[in-house]
Amino acid sequence: MLKQILIVPIVALLASFSFADHHEEVDAGPSAEGADNLRAEYQFCTLNKGKTLRDVEKHAQKYGDFAGERGVKYNQSLLIPVHTGSGMGDFTHAIVGHWPNGSEMYKDWGVYLNDFQEAYPNLKSPQTCSESYATFQLKVVQAFNDTMELDMKRPVQYADCSLNEGKTIEDAVAAERAAAELVASVGLSGYSVNYIFPYLGQRDPDYDFISLFYFQNYTARGDMAFNYYKVAEEADAITGEVYSCVNPRSFAVKNFYTNWENN
Repeated sequence: MLKQILIVPIVALLASFSFADHHEEVDAGPSAEGADNLRAEYQFCTLNKGKTLRDVEKHAQKYGDFAGERGVKYNQSLLIPVHTGSGMGDFTHAIVGHWPNGSEMYKDWGVYLNDFQEAYPNLKSPQTCSESYATFQLKVVQAFNDTMELDMKRPVQYADCSLNEGKTIEDAVAAERAAAELVASVGLSGYSVNYIFPYLGQRDPDYDFISLFYFQNYTARGDMAFNYYKVAEEADAITGEVYSCVNPRSFAVKNFYTNWENN
């Protein structure tokens, strides 16, 4: 599915996002990973019989504590479908993990597959995650407001985007940032934008990137919905010259744990 999230994939307004905490990022090319880059993993899951999302959170925290003690830089969040149509299929939710770079991603996988599973061989999971995708993610717009509080469950939106003929990701980033300047000019903030690129698990996606918009809280999302019209024509013209998006869908994201500051 990045299938239906990341294939009918995921956004245009997480994170993460933690799919909205530290939500995703990184250039899909061979260049060195830097401050604007992230790795992310999406797991599409179904609750096991009798289990709840609270059970999923407790189970996740056990590994979060384990990984944190071992210096792993890893954040994990829960994505709860809000407006996804049939895009989620039989999946009830998605688990999203983020790392600052590929080195930390593979370090984390090693700790989980070798150390954690060895330490807890009989640990029962409350969920079945039958599809998993690794991605690159690029930070494009960072318009968070330091005076805004974070909702416990925050709004994120995804959409599948295709570049217009002759346009590049660099063109898309430039257009996105130009549109963001217009948005800022009418006093709107409290959001960020990342671009997501398939890495492992998905074949031949019919889009160039997934746009992810994530908000600090529902008030910021509402302000955007109510006031975007003030710059909509000009901003949409700027981005429309470079790319177009389909399959918009929304989720609520809740952070499970953050081990980002580990040394």
